[in-house]
Amino acid sequence: MKNKGFKTLNEVKREHIIKVLDATKWNIKKASAILNVTESFLRKEIRQLEEPIVHNYPKKKTTNNPD
Repeated sequence: MKNKGFKTLNEVKREHIIKVLDATKWNIKKASAILNVTESFLRKEIRQLEEPIVHNYPKKKTTNNPD
């Protein structure tokens, strides 16, 4: 049964963790400090999230210039 527009605690937790990780460009140390949890706990939480997470920050540019 759906919760009539309410999110589950796991959905809220997942969204918040992703929001903090995106804000810190996936810096686990900074994100864990903001969330007031240990780095190992945050890594465990990331592994346990139901859906895979897509990183929403730009990848580092590489210079593969053959010239």
